[in-house]
Amino acid sequence: MREDFANKIIAVLGLARSGMACAEVLTALGATVRLYDSKPEAELADAVQAARALGIEPRLDGVAVDYAELDWLITSPGVRRDASVLQEAVRAGVPVWSEIEAAYRVARAPMLAITGTNGKTTTTALLGEMARAAGRTTFVAGNIAAGEIAMPLIKAAFEAAPEDVIVAEISSFQLEWIDTFRPRVAALLNITPDHGDRQTPEEYAAAKWRIFENQSAGDTAVLNASLLGDPRAEQIQARVEPFGRENITERLAEFVTVAELKLIGMHNQENVLAAALMARAFGLPGDAVRKAAAEFRGVVHRLEPVAEFGGVRYINNSMCTNADAFARSLEAIEQPKIVIMGGVFKGGELTTLAEAVRASDVWSVVLIGRSAPQIDDALQSVGYTKTHQAESLGAATSLARDLARTGDVVVLAPACASFDMFRDFEDRGDQFREAVRRLEREA
Repeated sequence: MREDFANKIIAVLGLARSGMACAEVLTALGATVRLYDSKPEAELADAVQAARALGIEPRLDGVAVDYAELDWLITSPGVRRDASVLQEAVRAGVPVWSEIEAAYRVARAPMLAITGTNGKTTTTALLGEMARAAGRTTFVAGNIAAGEIAMPLIKAAFEAAPEDVIVAEISSFQLEWIDTFRPRVAALLNITPDHGDRQTPEEYAAAKWRIFENQSAGDTAVLNASLLGDPRAEQIQARVEPFGRENITERLAEFVTVAELKLIGMHNQENVLAAALMARAFGLPGDAVRKAAAEFRGVVHRLEPVAEFGGVRYINNSMCTNADAFARSLEAIEQPKIVIMGGVFKGGELTTLAEAVRASDVWSVVLIGRSAPQIDDALQSVGYTKTHQAESLGAATSLARDLARTGDVVVLAPACASFDMFRDFEDRGDQFREAVRRLEREA
């Protein structure tokens, strides 16, 4: 409840987007906020200025947290679970929450929450459009970052009225530190290897399953049918709505026909079905669900058409950061492909990337980034030799243009994290889009 925050002393770790939103909301609710960040002030100038405008003097550059004064500690998803600052809080008896836990306690509007390895952003954005088509004031928030959609969940929770609806994309990192977080409708879209640089496969899966942890019989859990055999599925107390590829055309027809969809790929049909099942469970009318599903064109950086010139199409799928998303990207594009991939591989078997290339109609692969040599070795090991390496994304795009034939598709599908060469996956996608448009102007 909102009144629970009044007169409490709460530490917030991190002056990034979610941390600053927590500071703003909790201060407005009467809490005393202590802002901590390991970075020096020189790297946080704008955030420090915003904090001081709230009357908070940030504690920066690794200043030790004073656990003795705290009622709660809210951590950033960027802080590892095993970080000493969090483990010391646990030993000191200070409850540790993620931002989504605080947001749930602040919220008056119902929450619909989506997690999974792949498809979260598309499903979240589409469900938000379904709610809007039904005439509901809708806040799309959480881990989502798609174009102009980038609202911390706690800000949405603070602003939404009881009759509104909050649709939230939720990450495994955010689910590590929940306590009472309970979405009215929750979805687990899939679980495939990801974030191996930070979580073991077991830790990653366990975090994802926590989205159902506090649900009860009056709630709904939308679950990929491939996960029904997991013992954790039997522990779900909510009503379970399974979905998957089996009979997907027929199941989708309850809401919209495949021919009406503008999204390409079987994986997107799954995303549409998951969103539609969530919408129905929440009581949204069928005509609104159909209208939104039929009109939805996707979100930026997810199989986003960029341009077509010289008989070649260019597609930006910069959000593709793991092996499963990579395989789905190639599967969704039926034409022969030149694939630009690489960056920092986040863990798992590189041979899964190589097998996906070999199984698809890939004319050539252009590699960039830190993991390029290792990916090249994996491709060579399965007999795929049509590889090239480029020093930059711009050079890779030009090379892909030169390699492409009429009817081909050049697709940016990195299968890797972006932080070796770019600010984030959005920056990577933006740079690809600009490189393509530069080539188009020269054509």
